[in-house]
Amino acid sequence: NCPVKCFRTDPVCGEDGVTYWCGCADARCSGARVKKLGFCDGGNGGGSGTAGQALLLVHIIWLILLGVFVLFGLL
Repeated sequence: NCPVKCFRTDPVCGEDGVTYWCGCADARCSGARVKKLGFCDGGNGGGSGTAGQALLLVHIIWLILLGVFVLFGLL
């Protein structure tokens, strides 16, 4: 088990047909080799959908909060 810290999406397609949202380190951590940069074509093996949308939502909220903190001089 190797935790991958992912602060921005950097999708890669693994040879197993799964899109790994946190890049090469995420694929390597899962034991998959990278087939290509970017999203996998079609049948994503569950690599997208709800999990991908949740990750994107977390990133959007994080950026909004960061912007508010910077705007009001809290950071």
